[in-house]
Amino acid sequence: MKFVIKEKTPAENKALCEKYPFLTWRGDPLYVGSYSKDREPDYKYTWEDEMPDGWRKAFCPRIWDELKAILEKADFVNEFEFMQIKEKFGTLRLYYCGIPAEISKELSDWEDKYDKLSEQTCIICGEPATQMTTGWITYVCDDCAKEMGGRTIPIKDLDEYYDNPKKYWETHTN
Repeated sequence: MKFVIKEKTPAENKALCEKYPFLTWRGDPLYVGSYSKDREPDYKYTWEDEMPDGWRKAFCPRIWDELKAILEKADFVNEFEFMQIKEKFGTLRLYYCGIPAEISKELSDWEDKYDKLSEQTCIICGEPATQMTTGWITYVCDDCAKEMGGRTIPIKDLDEYYDNPKKYWETHTN
């Protein structure tokens, strides 16, 4: 079962960015090099759009509420800037620049929390992940794994797989 996020209108994106200023995107989403804080936003795109659909469904708006609460402690909500939001090695990566020292530990803990949660959440639909794909590492649920095809490893078997991948495939394939 595939989950599709409804594309937001510019008005919906503007409202989102008014609540969470750090989600305001100022550039061409197809060319990251065009991003500039001086560029006027057109609200066709936000930093939230950089997050894979399943994680967006599972984490938003809670992830932004938590970030905003941390940033408010240092009066840094309007100054905070993402550099990149992406998936890497199967988990959510949040890259940002220059933050006040008094919130760095709490921000790091927040980031670690969502890194770990993303490993347990299907990147496609947001349901609990039960499988890991091989090759390009991605955590997915059983339904999305079936729809994707290809090799997957049940998360419960990852230690066995990493101990001896060849033996694992010999004993777990028909």
